[in-house]
Amino acid sequence: MGKVLDLLRQGVKLGYSVTGQNTTNFDDKTLKIASPRFLSLLPEDDNQTANLLSPSLFSLHNEGQGVENLTSLPSLIKNFNGADQQSWLNLIIEAAGVEDQAIKLDNDLKNEKEEKYEGKHSRKSYEEKHRGKDGTPLYFTKENVTTMYGDYETRKITTWERLMSTYTQEQKREMNDTGYAVLTFEQLHILYGPQSPYNSSEALARLTSINGTDAMHTYIEHDIHKMAEMKSFEIRQKDIVLSPIINSPLVLAYPTMSQPIVLSPVVFSPVVLTPAVLGPVVLSPWLFIPVILSPRVLSPLIVNPLIFSPIVLSPLVLHPLILSPGVFNPIVLSPLVLSPFILSPQVFTPIILSPLVLNPLILNPMVGSPLVLSPFVLSPLILSPQALFAVVLSPYTLSPLVLSPLFGAEVILSPSSLS
Repeated sequence: MGKVLDLLRQGVKLGYSVTGQNTTNFDDKTLKIASPRFLSLLPEDDNQTANLLSPSLFSLHNEGQGVENLTSLPSLIKNFNGADQQSWLNLIIEAAGVEDQAIKLDNDLKNEKEEKYEGKHSRKSYEEKHRGKDGTPLYFTKENVTTMYGDYETRKITTWERLMSTYTQEQKREMNDTGYAVLTFEQLHILYGPQSPYNSSEALARLTSINGTDAMHTYIEHDIHKMAEMKSFEIRQKDIVLSPIINSPLVLAYPTMSQPIVLSPVVFSPVVLTPAVLGPVVLSPWLFIPVILSPRVLSPLIVNPLIFSPIVLSPLVLHPLILSPGVFNPIVLSPLVLSPFILSPQVFTPIILSPLVLNPLILNPMVGSPLVLSPFVLSPLILSPQALFAVVLSPYTLSPLVLSPLFGAEVILSPSSLS
């Protein structure tokens, strides 16, 4: 890749020389080939960028030069008269689909008015709208529940109707405020008594023995504490601490990687078909650890150097790398979502066929780490200088460079917008 890009750069430099253009410091400039910018936020610096078939169009400022200034939105709109401005507005409204939505809302409002009569919705209209082609109601009634599920399920509906009809105003108010209410002695008999399909003598005896609302609230809290102590709820396993993993391939080892790994180096132990959820890795260097077909979610790497640890077919979601420098860690076919690199310098870590979303680089210098066929969105570079850097066939949007100089960089066939 480096030889191809260097050959390309030398060819463009020769073309500039033949046409009489200035080639001073050409090797230090960022080379852009067939990578137009759309809706750019800041003007392009011609002293730091060499453009070939990469114009800046429809920029949101009017500070550029040449084509960038002529096609900027402020310059275009400034010369519009009233009719032109209205035509431009109509084009935006039509392209955004606002007109279709307005018509739909207007039709919905008319239909709603037609269905109202004396301030109430027509039950007939509701029933007609919620019936199938054969007239079958698309909601449960006593009749269709009886037909489909029998008398037992109908008794459940009758029991709930009877129970709800006995709610007091105080109980209704309590349910609206807290989401639940304490049933009275009579209501407990309706729900758990011998005539109810929910009949439970044990539950009825246990609940009717509690006197008063305050005692019931205390009983509920006591039950919640007991549930929290049940063994079946102890789903978190013991953390891996001071336990190095060496020459132990992790294949289909979900429990191992889905728990914190602290002060436990991992060496020569490929991770295959082993997804990780809530498995942070802290102060546990990785050496020769390929991660293959092993998605990771909410499993950050913190103070965790990586060496020769490629990530292949393993999406990373909510997986930040913090203070985790790396060398020779290619990322291939592994989308990154909300997985920023923070103070984690990388050397020779190409990102290939791996889209990035909300994946900023913050205080994160990189060397020899191109992006190839990896579009990215909302992934700015903040105080993150890049050297021997290339963006190839990777369109990007809303991803500006913020105080992040580029050294020996090429941008090829990678249009950008709002960057």
